[in-house]
Amino acid sequence: MLQCPDLRAFPDRSFDLVLNMDGAISFCGSRAIDAINEACRLTARKLILTVSHRACMIPVFIGSSISDAGKLLPAVQSMFNNGQWHQDEFPSNAELTKRNTGGRFAPLKAFLPGDLKAVLEQAGMRVLRVGGLGSLAYLCGADVVRKAAANADVWNEFLNLCDRFDAEILPDGPGTQDRAGLIAVAEPI
Repeated sequence: MLQCPDLRAFPDRSFDLVLNMDGAISFCGSRAIDAINEACRLTARKLILTVSHRACMIPVFIGSSISDAGKLLPAVQSMFNNGQWHQDEFPSNAELTKRNTGGRFAPLKAFLPGDLKAVLEQAGMRVLRVGGLGSLAYLCGADVVRKAAANADVWNEFLNLCDRFDAEILPDGPGTQDRAGLIAVAEPI
């Protein structure tokens, strides 16, 4: 099982930039907020983090539940209600992990944009951005993304549209099909 890193050796505001990409927070499960608070404590100027987006994880859990067990397992409701997964939370959770992870899956915490913003603000941060990341690429599908990537001009234009889509059209969108679909940028107040 993954352990959250112990960063107490570093004094407050030790780093100008703290970059924390998904797993270090999301896989802390019920301790994810502690991990975010620790990242905030260490930030002197700018914090950039990505976490699992609940809007994306709910369909993943529904799909796995129906595919692996043929029914909606209690873990789906847990992810829907509070964005949490723990291997031992329900006896049926083992059914969700057999095929994909060899029978064990780390604790997981997925956030909604408003939840993440509130955690950061409670930790004394000014939130500059919080929202979906990669939603347009997710909604267009892998085939379209591969075709766009094959042409540098199309790719650059597509990436610009992705940034605009996340900021202007669907800021709280589902994010990517993978876990890290929610980004936050913040600075200490």
